[in-house]
Amino acid sequence: MRKIISRLTISCFALLMTTTACNSQVVYTEYEPASPGIRIMGRTMVSQDGDVEFDWPGITITANFTGTACAMKMDDTGHNWYNVFLDDQPVRVIEVYSDTTMIIAENLEDQEHSLTITKRTEGFQGKATFKGLLIDSEGSILPHPASHSAKKIEFIGNSITCGYGADSYDRFEDFKPETENNYHSYASIMARAFGAETHIVAHSGQGVVRNYGYEKPVSPYVMPDRYMQVFDMQKEPLWDFSKWQPDLVVINLGTNDFSTHPHPGETVFNKGYMNLIKTVREIYDSVPVFCVVGPMTNEPCYSYVKKMVEANRNFLGDERVYFVGIPTYLMIEEEDLGAGMHPNYPGHIKMAQHVAPVIASVMGWDYGKLE
Repeated sequence: MRKIISRLTISCFALLMTTTACNSQVVYTEYEPASPGIRIMGRTMVSQDGDVEFDWPGITITANFTGTACAMKMDDTGHNWYNVFLDDQPVRVIEVYSDTTMIIAENLEDQEHSLTITKRTEGFQGKATFKGLLIDSEGSILPHPASHSAKKIEFIGNSITCGYGADSYDRFEDFKPETENNYHSYASIMARAFGAETHIVAHSGQGVVRNYGYEKPVSPYVMPDRYMQVFDMQKEPLWDFSKWQPDLVVINLGTNDFSTHPHPGETVFNKGYMNLIKTVREIYDSVPVFCVVGPMTNEPCYSYVKKMVEANRNFLGDERVYFVGIPTYLMIEEEDLGAGMHPNYPGHIKMAQHVAPVIASVMGWDYGKLE
């Protein structure tokens, strides 16, 4: 760590992404990403200079600290959005599109605080580089509590899992990155309720064997291919699965395979899906796999996945694979859908309320409020 004096004008982000400038005279101590007490959740890679790179949605940075001010150093190849929580309360939505230092808060009470930063947007918005946190020199980063959650969930999905349109309340509105919010997706809602760590591997428009709008029944590069990668938008390097072992895997794919014509045939689709489950089995052995369908698709995807799961259970002897169907009529269009007819935050809460009890029953887990 090292001390720096922030006497230059630094970007300071106000609520709702309104950007202002502020001249700060606070003396900060800089903590590098590898500093004890800074925890980063999700698929990441450490660069040669010790910075942490990532692009998947839902990447989460947490730290506890004492002091009256904090800031963050971040860079980006594109333009990503983040939620910032202080003491478990939302205080900022910030956007990063260059190498910058952002003041998160100053003039805090001089006491212990918790900081959580979550990546709202997905990989095609750009690759992020986290370069560390800054705490006023009278304070410090604290060690993380030893009693950290042992629960871990991996989600494999498409735009629904990303939280595409989750902060939109107009189902006819076009996609805007500022209304994408993975924190408000059913995946993150459930993870918080279970008190679980997550790895979210999701990309809008991706399918099991066919991506959205592709002119043929089978696409050459689909979500099972991206699943093997460290970064969503780079085919290499490949992810080292030994770094993190989930207790269960949730797959929510198939919507894009059947969203437009030509649809893949049942045999081709089921073979692709079963190959993905086989890959999960080879990596994680016998962890439970929950295959979710809905709520943006119906037949034939619903029946195909249900039959595929039953075939795995009844004929292949894989009793730790489960089907969870979410009907389209769970969503009230005028209330539960946001941009591009995707579930908004209330819609995602409904999804979480539908899926969480199944996971709880299978895993024997308790869960809190789904919000």
